[in-house]
Amino acid sequence: MLFQRASFKNSCSAILAFFMLTQANILASAQTTPASAERVRGGILDASDANRLSRFMTSLGYQADRATGPAGDPIIAGRISATDYTIQFYECENGEFCNSIQFLADAPIPPGMTMEQVNAFNARWRYVRASVNSNVVRLQMDVNLDGGVTAGNIEDTLDIWRRLLETFETEFAAQATTQ
Repeated sequence: MLFQRASFKNSCSAILAFFMLTQANILASAQTTPASAERVRGGILDASDANRLSRFMTSLGYQADRATGPAGDPIIAGRISATDYTIQFYECENGEFCNSIQFLADAPIPPGMTMEQVNAFNARWRYVRASVNSNVVRLQMDVNLDGGVTAGNIEDTLDIWRRLLETFETEFAAQATTQ
């Protein structure tokens, strides 16, 4: 009986030591988690809260002014480089709980622009499309946010939009003002 108590006591001590060591390792690994991983885990963003998305964009350095469209749905307006853009919210319930967004930018049609140029632009870029309506050439990018995406995904989407907008400026918008 004495042997069984000593064995039980040693087993309990070993289990306790293992548990304490495991906890120490968990705490140590939590302290060394890269900042980028924390940022990604820091939250899921969707189109249900336009104010939160606008604040997030502002925290990344983007101009993002919150407004409301004629139908009562949210809009975010901003400017990247020399181009004004809007983000419209879609599939909303009474101006809230939206599921998707659409980035839009317009520029006057450059003199001499051809549909072949617009088609070539569309063939080169995967996420965005250019179209011609009335007197403007429009850049449009649709983003499904139903169910939410990580903050890192939104940051990447904004970077894609920025790069495409800069290309749009050099290929369409800048031509309209220089000719």
